[in-house]
Amino acid sequence: MRPNSSRKFFAFITAGTLLFSLDACSVVKNDLQGKSSKSDSQVLNEVRSSLKSVSTQVNPIGMDLWWVTRDGYSIINDNSPGLEARYPGCVNDLDNQKNWRSFANKTITTVDRVLLKEGFTLFDDPINNSKDISDTRFYDYIKSYQRGSTKAVLAISPDCGSTSQETDPPMYYSASFGYTNKFQQNYDAQSPFLYDLELKDVVVHIAKSLGEYRVLNINYRRSGHSAIVQRINGKWTQLWAGQDLISCAERTTKKIPISLAPDCY
Repeated sequence: MRPNSSRKFFAFITAGTLLFSLDACSVVKNDLQGKSSKSDSQVLNEVRSSLKSVSTQVNPIGMDLWWVTRDGYSIINDNSPGLEARYPGCVNDLDNQKNWRSFANKTITTVDRVLLKEGFTLFDDPINNSKDISDTRFYDYIKSYQRGSTKAVLAISPDCGSTSQETDPPMYYSASFGYTNKFQQNYDAQSPFLYDLELKDVVVHIAKSLGEYRVLNINYRRSGHSAIVQRINGKWTQLWAGQDLISCAERTTKKIPISLAPDCY
C-alpha cells in the first residue's frame, strides 16, 4: 500500500515507471539530438501537438516540477508551464497494466523525439530518472531533460484516476510534462532550509513567516508534514514537526509565537 499524498502534483500525478527499449532510446538520442532556435514555450507547444497522436486529451497545466540536485536535495518549481496528457482504458487494466505500458511507451518516444530534436539532452543521472518498470522510488515514472538553464521533466502516473466531480467520472491514466527556467531562483529560496535542516527526498514550502520563524510544509512524493523552524545564529533550526497539532505546552516552552500556531492541544 502506498501512502496518500498531502500535496500531489495535480490530482494523482508525478510519474510511474515504464518498460521501454534502451536500444530505441539510443537511436533517438544519437540521430535526433541537435540545436534549436525555438523558445521553451514553443517546444512545449510542439510536445503538446505531438502528444495528441498518443492521448485523447492534452491540456495545459501549471506543473509542480520536482528536480533533485546532484548532491541529493530536492527543489520544487511550482506552477511551471506544463501539460497533462490523458489516456482512457485504465479501469480494466489494473492487473497487468498493458494499456498503461502502451501509453507510457508511446508518450516517452514522442517526448524524446521532440526534445532531443530541439536541443535538449537527457539528464543522465539516476537521481532524477526512473530506471525501468520495477523502479518505484518516485512512485511514478520520471524522466528529466535539460537545455542551458532550462530543466524539463516527463512524469507518467501508474494510477487510474480522475479529477472530475461527477458521480461516475471517466477514469484515465495521465502523463505530465513541464519545464522551468526559474530553477536557480527557487534553489536560492529553498536550499537554506534543506541544507540547515538536512532534509533530503523532500521539498519545502513556506506556509507562514514571522521574523526569524517559519512554518514549513515538508512533502515527500506522496506524503508530508509541517514544521516550525527558527533561525538561530544564522542557521535554521527545527523547533517542532508533525502531522497533528502542536501541544500547547510545547508551544509555550519553545516560545513559539501564537500567530504561527494558533491551534494547539
